Amino acid sequence: MRIKLLNEKGFTLIESLLSLVLFSIIGTVVYFVLLSGLHTEKKIYTETLIRDEADLVMSQIIDVLYTAPATKVKDAAPGNGSLLIYQKDAANNTTVGFVGQEPIINGQSIGSSGFDFTNSSIQKIGNSVKIILNVKSKTNQKAKPLSLQSQFGLLEE
Repeated sequence: MRIKLLNEKGFTLIESLLSLVLFSIIGTVVYFVLLSGLHTEKKIYTETLIRDEADLVMSQIIDVLYTAPATKVKDAAPGNGSLLIYQKDAANNTTVGFVGQEPIINGQSIGSSGFDFTNSSIQKIGNSVKIILNVKSKTNQKAKPLSLQSQFGLLEE
């Protein structure tokens, strides 16, 4: 006796395998798009931190020297381009500049430890000060380094 099924609902093996393959392909594409987005977010976040650090260091250096008379600011090592001395009076000197990879004011680092300031410089040119900041991240090598330049005039006595 033969029973004929009138309703043949369900999936065949081919349909099941095809849907599994399509789901795997779509899942893989979504995974790599999300992973790429996370890496891009981390890179942009690090570049924002680099910009913030550069702005902070630049503003601290300018804050010390902006009101200084030109006659009281001298190169610590002429031609070196890394340190300036602001002689406020006979007893008070302020040293501003870069030593190695660190920006300093009076021997104290003013930068965060996660950043590298190699090739940054500060120099007195006539009656003005020129600062070149080269900042890169020590923790995320994929983030673009930042280079800033600022030049401002010193007060005349």
